[in-house]
Amino acid sequence: MNSYESKFQRQYGFKRIKTLTTAQAALDTDKSATTVHRLTATGICRIQIDDGSPALNMRFLCSADADSNVINIYAMRGSDHYILIGTYTLTGGTQVDGTVGVFVDTIAQTASTEVWPSAHQVSSQANNSVAMLSLNTHGYSDFLIIATTLNSAALAVDVARMEELYEV
Repeated sequence: MNSYESKFQRQYGFKRIKTLTTAQAALDTDKSATTVHRLTATGICRIQIDDGSPALNMRFLCSADADSNVINIYAMRGSDHYILIGTYTLTGGTQVDGTVGVFVDTIAQTASTEVWPSAHQVSSQANNSVAMLSLNTHGYSDFLIIATTLNSAALAVDVARMEELYEV
């Protein structure tokens, strides 16, 4: 294998993890696993990593073009307490998926109130393409997505594992 080939890793496809159909209030002072795991199933998307993936790539789908939804992403190591990674505004584009509606073409980080060791990479062209959010897992094994504002009838979450998160 030459140096060019060694830069490429095994490719993993996207898996539909959950389709959110109700909004859920952001977590406040009690972010314990016990409290969070009692939340309504239609308002949260829980991503559990059991394969040691060092990075995740996420894409989102919503009901229609220009639908605007706000999500919070949290992470937990083991079964302790969740921390907030960030708050993101997702806006639908026109590229059709065929199952939920359209792909989100714009992802904008609007807040980050707790420390996450590295930046998140957002690929967001806002040109009716597929926007994606990639993040290093830093050994965390449990991720939670909550739609705090859900203007779509449904918001789907697709996730693909990554071998490595490349800095661009």
